[in-house]
Amino acid sequence: MKKWRVSITFLIVCILLTGCWSSTPVEELSMEIGVALDSAEQNENEEATQQGGGGKPMPKQIMSTYQFAIPQGSGGSGMKSGAASSSTRNYYNMSEVSDSMFEALRALSLRTRRTPIGHHLKVIVIGEKLARSTKFSELIDFFSRDNDIRPSVLLYVSKGKARDVLENALPGQTPSFVLEGIFVNRSRSTRIWEPVSIAKVAGPLHGKRSFMLQNVISLEKEKETKLDGAGVIKGKTGKLVGFLDASELEGMVWLTGKGEGGALKAYDPSNNKLITYEIKSLGSKYKANVKDGKISFHVKIESTGRYGEAFAKSAKKLHDGIVKEDKAVLEKHVLDMLQVTVKKMQKELHTEVAGFGNALRIQHPAVWRSIEDNWDETFSEIPITYEVKLNIEEYGASDTTAE
Repeated sequence: MKKWRVSITFLIVCILLTGCWSSTPVEELSMEIGVALDSAEQNENEEATQQGGGGKPMPKQIMSTYQFAIPQGSGGSGMKSGAASSSTRNYYNMSEVSDSMFEALRALSLRTRRTPIGHHLKVIVIGEKLARSTKFSELIDFFSRDNDIRPSVLLYVSKGKARDVLENALPGQTPSFVLEGIFVNRSRSTRIWEPVSIAKVAGPLHGKRSFMLQNVISLEKEKETKLDGAGVIKGKTGKLVGFLDASELEGMVWLTGKGEGGALKAYDPSNNKLITYEIKSLGSKYKANVKDGKISFHVKIESTGRYGEAFAKSAKKLHDGIVKEDKAVLEKHVLDMLQVTVKKMQKELHTEVAGFGNALRIQHPAVWRSIEDNWDETFSEIPITYEVKLNIEEYGASDTTAE
């Protein structure tokens, strides 16, 4: 009996001790946290020499820039003073050029002994030139296929070079972590679009539906990055077709009701008085109408909030009359933004990304089936009316205007 107990104990100990036999110290790994994809720059001589047999051009070259985190404390960084460590970058970037992103990643093994791992990848930023010339399904195929990479990785586009976005960050910050966490500020600004991950674009790409990605730019002078509008991906081509600027994106957030909070600023045209409205809630509903074969939409937007600022030439009590006038000014400003955003979709981009097609599909499925193959072109000619209703619930700590 005693021998059996010893044998069982020995067997259990052996099993437990083998649990970490294939582990690798974190200092020996390169943890991918961000990727930037750009069209590789080529001069005329390079383009002329990159010809395959029979004069066929070689595949498009992509510059893949990988951002890796430096583990805290590695290289003795944990022993540095606070002032010194705050100015030390806690990340490093490596770039490779290839027509295959898988090959580019493996090529890093020729430059470092650390093994790259994608378990902690946070964001992928795609440069404008590459996004306009290559299908998104091709650009993210490797990342959606790799077992190490989570489908929750966030996607961005950049109006410029994506690699520059991963180069700039405030002292002590890491660009990829900033881009991953900045969406928490959607409750503070209507100029931030909803986060879009690899998992979320799989459906639209497969179904050839248009969608938007947040645009991020690099501010070289300030050495930081900034969110600035959104990129529009056309469903039929799967490529970037254009951008909404920051104001147009704000109009899109109001149009779709996808805002979580933020500020609305307007000026009273009668006296140039500044009015700022803090958004507490925001909602939007589409009503699709079909009459005699003609389609139209009516958009109803409702929001509740409070005064953020209220200026006037002299201090005035915020009575119902003033509040009513301010509401009218703010509602007119929202209406103007909506019209500018929709005009951009219909007349310039010829791409619908606000969800009107989905509303028509739900409310008039037979009509939708007859036009879905040419929806973007059809949408460009559809009239849209708007109804905006703002409710100022409170004045804040003061019930008078500022002088």
